Order: sequence, then C-alpha cells, then structure tokens
Amino acid sequence: MKKAAVRAAVHHFISRLLESQDDFDDNASLAQLGLDKTDIEELIFHLEDEFGLTAFTAEEDRLLKTARTVKDLSRFLLEIGRH
Repeated sequence: MKKAAVRAAVHHFISRLLESQDDFDDNASLAQLGLDKTDIEELIFHLEDEFGLTAFTAEEDRLLKTARTVKDLSRFLLEIGRH
C-alpha cells in the first residue's frame, strides 16, 4: 500500500462525508471538521473495504479512542496494511 494512495482515499471519504468541505490538511482535527465517533467509525469501515483490509475489533476501538487528526486515520490504515 502506498502512502499517497491511502492519504488520497482518506481525504476522498472525509470530503464525501462533509459534502462540501474538501480543503483540509492531514493535521486537521476530525472534531473540528465536524466528525463524531459514528462518522469516524463509518470512515474506518469504508476505508478498510476500499483497501481490502480487516482490523481486529480491538484495533478499531483503539483508533476510535485515539484518532484526533486526518493523519491518524491514514497512519492506522498503513499500520493494519502491514499485518
């Protein structure tokens, strides 16, 4: 998995959720973008499907508790892609 492809997919799915805001960087706060826990969970599932990845429930739960930025989502996908 290439980092640029993961980053692009994360930005694409977040932009779709936000419906109109697609000008944000990797350090943008998920909360400030208006994403709540349910939105983040939905993003995780869509992104895992996009890349054919499966994370353990414990890994997903950890991400839900610790994800603060757009970059955190990309980092998580790259991490589980190495398994």
